[in-house]
Amino acid sequence: MTTAVSTVGLEYDSFDLQPSDLSVYFKVLRGLWEPPAVRGTDTVIPAAEGRFEGNRVNDVQRIELRGWVRAVPSIDTVVADAIDSYQTAFRALRVLFANDRDRAALVATLRDGTVLSISARPMNMVIAEDIEGWFSNVSIELEGYGDWAEVVGS
Repeated sequence: MTTAVSTVGLEYDSFDLQPSDLSVYFKVLRGLWEPPAVRGTDTVIPAAEGRFEGNRVNDVQRIELRGWVRAVPSIDTVVADAIDSYQTAFRALRVLFANDRDRAALVATLRDGTVLSISARPMNMVIAEDIEGWFSNVSIELEGYGDWAEVVGS
């Protein structure tokens, strides 16, 4: 279940990126509200006034998720269990956001209940381990195809 502290709920390939235990927590830093890059160009003819606007289609959306992985807070009094929970969460993220995997649905649930989805593929994951075996800040880059679309009937 997604935590109540989030303003935009987030799932990737049906994996909750904001579970209630806060062992993992990600938010969309970039790419939810910006328009995607487009394919297509205008044509400029020498000596003609202006330019002829070409057809343009949505191409890719650069998306960055930022968040953390941490030991499950409820078990931080038993060091071995806490470190195990941290490593388990990291192994799951590493598989989920592997650079060589197929694209999957990134789903954002807005505060008003609107559900948006985009087909996205992981491109990069940067990890800064702040407290060894306990806490890391993580940045994940994805490439979305097209634009976010509202999921009807959700």
